[in-house]
Amino acid sequence: MPEQKDLLRFPFDSNRKRMSTVLVYGNDELNENGYNKVLHCKGAAEIVLAACNFYLDSNGNKCELDDSHKSRIETQIKDYCKEALRCIAFAYKDLKENEGGPNHEDIEQGDKIYNIEKSDMVLIGIVGIKDIIREEVPKAVEQCQVAGVRVRMVTGDNKVTAIAIAKECGIIGEGEEEINPQVCMTGEDFNKYVGGIVDIETKQPVQIIGKEKKREMIGNLAHMKLVRQNLKVLARSKPADKYVMVAGLRQLGDIVAVTGDGTNDAPAMKRADVGFAMATGTQVAATAADIIIQDDNFASIVAACKWGRNIYDNIRRFLQFQLTVNVVALITSFIASVVMKDTPLKAVQLLWVNMIMDSLASLALATERPTEILLQRPPYRKKEYIISRKMVKHILGQAIFQAMILFIFVFAGDKFVPEDQNMPNLKYEAAIGDTGKYETREFVMQEIVNPENKEMIISGMLANFDMTPLYSKYSHITPSRHLTIVFNMFVWLQIFNMLCARKINDEFNFLEGVTGNSMFIGVLGAIAGL
Repeated sequence: MPEQKDLLRFPFDSNRKRMSTVLVYGNDELNENGYNKVLHCKGAAEIVLAACNFYLDSNGNKCELDDSHKSRIETQIKDYCKEALRCIAFAYKDLKENEGGPNHEDIEQGDKIYNIEKSDMVLIGIVGIKDIIREEVPKAVEQCQVAGVRVRMVTGDNKVTAIAIAKECGIIGEGEEEINPQVCMTGEDFNKYVGGIVDIETKQPVQIIGKEKKREMIGNLAHMKLVRQNLKVLARSKPADKYVMVAGLRQLGDIVAVTGDGTNDAPAMKRADVGFAMATGTQVAATAADIIIQDDNFASIVAACKWGRNIYDNIRRFLQFQLTVNVVALITSFIASVVMKDTPLKAVQLLWVNMIMDSLASLALATERPTEILLQRPPYRKKEYIISRKMVKHILGQAIFQAMILFIFVFAGDKFVPEDQNMPNLKYEAAIGDTGKYETREFVMQEIVNPENKEMIISGMLANFDMTPLYSKYSHITPSRHLTIVFNMFVWLQIFNMLCARKINDEFNFLEGVTGNSMFIGVLGAIAGL
């Protein structure tokens, strides 16, 4: 083979679907046209084949590529594509002097293909490249579909290859593309069908997409709704097609996540709600993304989805717990204050609840680990309130339940809570008449008795319903043991509330999985011990 030197390159991009190099022969070698330059080309099989007029047979002889032989090659390409093989064709062309201009770089205005690439090439061969689908991908796609996350594949591969790969991944079912043609579309057909990106005011096509996002809209939103419902695979797509897809779905109110690893994926990733870039991708893609997938594994996106839902649920769990505490404290303090002339829950006690229980409970509820159940329900709506109707039901139900128990202890505790007959006496300072002097006296705890039942604790109410003084004559000596018991009951009820707050979606068994969270068990024990 004669020595050749690289002279000129026409790089690959998603619009050209090929790359070409002009080589110059060394040692005064010439081609069959008596010229010392040759064009080598590789690219998408059907694209390169369309520019070929000749082929090399098994003996290396140059033969004319007639329609019959070209048809057989096209059939072979389709067979490869049906096996999920990406087909690449290799061709060359012996150039003539001044062909395509003095430097062989002539190109028509607005065209992407150089003149010397358009025809008269010699087909060398076609190869099929197989991208092995990871074992975990089909299961990850299935998990996404169960979780209400619709997976769409946007690829530069031709339609047949894209459908074959999508079937291996479980994105589309067998024969689904035949029943509904919109299941798989080419980028060009898709763009025409939805009308591309147009200006929101002038309705004219946008020349530079992504520059003014607020002025962009889909040309035909009705068609875009049909695409959202049917389309699963977009083949032979360009970067602009992916951007149009993302913009259209977002305009319809969907939450869109985009994965990619190349520079061409950056506009679509920035337009999406969440961009996932592969760690092995380009720096441009990594900069445009919100999350970097370190292992380049689609299953990691499913894990990210599961953890994201878990974090959101953990926030809801704590809100359900905290609001229940506040509602119970408010109801109990207000009603009891009106009736008893004093609040059963003192400020320092509520401060203790906020400092100890709430802080530790937030830590415990925030450490709930994700489960597979999170991927068995649809995602939350974009404008859904963080406090759901189910949570409101739980908060009010728990608050009413706790308030009823507390009111029983507040208003009837002196009827069934026994007094400790072995309480030690207290010493206190008492005033001596109007002399301004004080003396130390001993207070016998057993003298504070319930007039109706001396074995039961005396009510902590300052005055009776008829305003007869009750505990007001003892309040300057010692706090009410009755109200201390009420506060203890309030704390134990909040421990029960913390267990119930683990479930926010009407699950019946609120103890399910509690033993699997060591942090929760530790915090629960710490609060009970305090």
